[in-house]
Amino acid sequence: MAGRSNRNDAGVQTDAHTNAPDAAHILDTLPALVGYLDADLKLLYANKTYADLRDIDRSTAIGKSAREVVGPDNYAAIRERLETARAGTPVSFDYDLMARGEKRHVHAQYLPDIAHDGRVRGVLVHVTDINPQTDLRHQAEESQALFDNAFRNSPIGLALVDTSGFILRANRSFADMLGRSVEEVTGIGFGSITHPDDVDADLFLFRQVLAGQRDSYKIDKRYLRPDGSITETNLSVTAMRNEAGEIVRFISQIVDLTEQRQAQRAMSEINAQLAVAMDAVSGGFWHFDIGKSDFRISDGLKTFIVGPGPVPFDLSGYIQRMPADDRAGAGFERLVAGHTDRETAEYRLRTITGERWMRCERKLLRDEDGRPIKIVGVAFDISREREQLRLTQEQAHRDSLTGLLNRRGLDAAFRLVRKDKACGVLAIDLDGFKQVNDSHGHEAGDEVLIETARRLKAAVRDSDLVCRTGGDEFLVVLVDADEALMDAISSRIIELMAARMLLGYAEVNVGCSIGTVWYPGWPEGLKEPLSRADNGLYRAKAAGKNTWRAG
Repeated sequence: MAGRSNRNDAGVQTDAHTNAPDAAHILDTLPALVGYLDADLKLLYANKTYADLRDIDRSTAIGKSAREVVGPDNYAAIRERLETARAGTPVSFDYDLMARGEKRHVHAQYLPDIAHDGRVRGVLVHVTDINPQTDLRHQAEESQALFDNAFRNSPIGLALVDTSGFILRANRSFADMLGRSVEEVTGIGFGSITHPDDVDADLFLFRQVLAGQRDSYKIDKRYLRPDGSITETNLSVTAMRNEAGEIVRFISQIVDLTEQRQAQRAMSEINAQLAVAMDAVSGGFWHFDIGKSDFRISDGLKTFIVGPGPVPFDLSGYIQRMPADDRAGAGFERLVAGHTDRETAEYRLRTITGERWMRCERKLLRDEDGRPIKIVGVAFDISREREQLRLTQEQAHRDSLTGLLNRRGLDAAFRLVRKDKACGVLAIDLDGFKQVNDSHGHEAGDEVLIETARRLKAAVRDSDLVCRTGGDEFLVVLVDADEALMDAISSRIIELMAARMLLGYAEVNVGCSIGTVWYPGWPEGLKEPLSRADNGLYRAKAAGKNTWRAG
């Protein structure tokens, strides 16, 4: 009878006529997940792999919806694609399948089962676990990225060379040694940049590696620069082989020896240049003999501090010229004790021209046994740098148009107020500002904002915080003000803003509405006060504008 199946001698389910394994058994042996959903996306079939991975009982899962079978998280990832397949379009995609508490990266194919009349009878589901492939790809990509990063950023020169001696790839360090760009070095033969006297020796060793007589070599070698100068290096070359053992390229490591061989002369030049430089800046050198407790400063530093002339100057006198708050950070006790060899300190110092900010670099010198013997230092004026930093920070906290605090500046100032202070918050919104912009242009609008800032500052005390939060919206935070004062200042602002504004070419009326909130103690943050003040602002707007209401 057609469709009848038996079991063969091995216990495998077979077709009664052909004794071949039936389709269900074949599908159960597949490593892929195979399933079939009907037109209503209910499960009609699942192979053993599908059931095992989903951890479901096939006998009870048949007839259930796809959402019930795969779970809500997985269903959310596949729902749209299932619908696409059910509409008659095959779908192929990768996604993360959650099964038994683990995430598996899989490749899914949804194939519509289309009847002769064009009707979709169901969807064949085929899912393959590609986690191992993905892991291998990620590992390969990570390894390549690590190599690329190390190659590119290595402090020594690196180059990949093909078996003909042409440079396939070079890093910046190597190119800099040659006085060329990376692009100029790439693609040229190493013989063309090698000193003529070193070509034969390098080529002889290179050919020995190609002939299998050695795997690597090292040689002192000179390179030619475009300007005719020479770079002296130590070159190490190692063969890179494929799985068959064939040489595919060479990796060369090049260490620049030029600087090392010129180090002593360069150091002398640097010291001479430093001495000249210190003559040109405000500051100078000092040293402290630890054994003798003897502190001495250069003539340039002494002149900077106390002026010219034979004025006695010792360590105590130097320290006394610092504010008491700065002295602890300027000490060099750790250097004297040998706990560190180098320190940097910044402090204020009273000089003949007034108080100046100084940066002091200090270095410990030791004897042959490692015992501290002397500290040498250089101190120079950084007042201009500190002032520039202060101005930069100030600008970052200020609105560029009005000069008021911006929101960042308000938050910073708000955090500095003592917690026992009372706090009043006024949320202010201009009335009629849009009409000014529409009628007279944005330049007129900017004039209104600047004049508003001036009037707000005139209405409050110097200790209060005034902020433009954006557009035509402002905030005022009253520091240590009671409710009566807050109400009075709110009324004062309404009164000041009601006065006509005389612009460069027109007079305009711009009022404001205010929402207020008061706290007997300083709030932890501005979020709640602003929310309550905004509620008051909405009430003020609803009351006809040009007034204030408590939030």
